[in-house]
Amino acid sequence: MVPGKREFLARALKITGALAALERAGDRRPGLVVFTFHRVVEPPLNPFYDRVVSATPASFRSRIDWIKTRFNLPTLHQILDQIETNRPWTKPTALVTFDDGTRDNFTTAAPILAERGIPAVFFIPTLYLESPRLPWWDKAAYMIKQSRASRLAITRPDQATFMVNLETMPRDHAVQTVLEPFLDQSIDTIETCLRDLRRQTQVSVDDGALGRELFMTWDQARELIGGSSQFAIGSHGHSHPRLADLSASDQWRELAESRRILEQRLARQVTVLAYPFGGSRDYTEETKAIAADVGYRAAFCSTEGINHPAATDRFALRRFNCGQGDSVTLLRARITSRDLWESSGTKR
Repeated sequence: MVPGKREFLARALKITGALAALERAGDRRPGLVVFTFHRVVEPPLNPFYDRVVSATPASFRSRIDWIKTRFNLPTLHQILDQIETNRPWTKPTALVTFDDGTRDNFTTAAPILAERGIPAVFFIPTLYLESPRLPWWDKAAYMIKQSRASRLAITRPDQATFMVNLETMPRDHAVQTVLEPFLDQSIDTIETCLRDLRRQTQVSVDDGALGRELFMTWDQARELIGGSSQFAIGSHGHSHPRLADLSASDQWRELAESRRILEQRLARQVTVLAYPFGGSRDYTEETKAIAADVGYRAAFCSTEGINHPAATDRFALRRFNCGQGDSVTLLRARITSRDLWESSGTKR
């Protein structure tokens, strides 16, 4: 369903009172709702990939204010204890999480959360702090946004070629048009795409400098968690790979190395993981077993859903991704409709 129609239906549910009624019904079977955010920035000022922008500072505040009034908000440690002992949730409960460890999480999102006393978990891909660089999607977006070329001839993975007119197409649309065919491809295919983009856009990328601009530093990560239990840091893998594409030994190295570096750099035990990308095809049952073997207490995926005690998989905790266009009303409708779907016994 297109975003505009989803928002229209969500507002209709709110206006008729159906949304509040569905929420009250859901409160009789409370569970854990986990929210995923990525970047909190002003899109016009963003030189990188816009699709990973979750909110502007203003829209983030409004969502967080709603979360605070709607949910019980325990710390990560309290949540893990409750999950591991299989105790039921007595009221609607939520956890706020962030993926990727970008600098705006520290400079923009964390102060808003701290001011309101809301706990959060920040999942960090350690390679990007150890050796700052741009993820491939940000590198591609940067080249397209900075280019003075008038057209790009893009060769898809299936070898078909299509044209992108940079004179008539908004740059954010051009970025998405170019990246879409490559999002599920191998790293070799992606590297070929990047070389071709570099040639056509004539834009050089200072990977290290831009990576340092994009990601938080270790000093900031240490300051983030400080001496408080409000904020916690978890693993997002070491190099942010699609774990399902790796051998068992390579998955083990990814997850173990990330945890080792985080604990060494932060002098704090790291007990949780968010699978990179996190979709059902991005990790496997073997991945979950490896995560447990490495020493994580729980892992989060990107499949939408509410975590109820009887149906909670500790190594596939479900989350609701918060997109840039998600209003509070739409988030409410997404959660209540998912709860209704699951309570009816019809699960995807």
